[in-house]
Amino acid sequence: MNDQSAISNPSFKACEDAIGLVARRLPGVPQQEVLLTRLYFHVQGQLTDYFNAGLKEHGINDTIWMALMMLYTRPDETVYPSDLSDSLAFSRTNATRVVDELVQQGWAVREACADDRRKTKLILTAAGRAFIEGLIPSRHAHMRELWSGFSDTEKVAMESLLRKLLARLGG
Repeated sequence: MNDQSAISNPSFKACEDAIGLVARRLPGVPQQEVLLTRLYFHVQGQLTDYFNAGLKEHGINDTIWMALMMLYTRPDETVYPSDLSDSLAFSRTNATRVVDELVQQGWAVREACADDRRKTKLILTAAGRAFIEGLIPSRHAHMRELWSGFSDTEKVAMESLLRKLLARLGG
């Protein structure tokens, strides 16, 4: 491991130890690459938990929040459920569940597409807009708190590296 292993979270230690053990047993194991991959997955889970904890008091999770934000940021505040699925990397089944939740809460309504009656559009309601706008300040504060330990240079570097990884994955 390198100097970064000193900056660690106890929740990752077992995984880190296991990677080291495998590398000692099997020479040639790409230890750094395995560590980076597992660390990314671990951080992803922790990040999801962090954001969901901040949304729980409002009765939603990050999946619902991102769907609301996608609706909110569209010029006409309208989206097709299939676009939600594609843009937010949801399965079609999960997108249907999210749409059902948004409609049930009164934050969006379904409307048949005039061009293709087999498709429906999801339209943000005034209640949905008010809900989003009421939460945005706390969401931004939550985001700033998370990243407050990073310098601007570190944030730019992390963005660049994550974009490079995303490009390697074809995304």
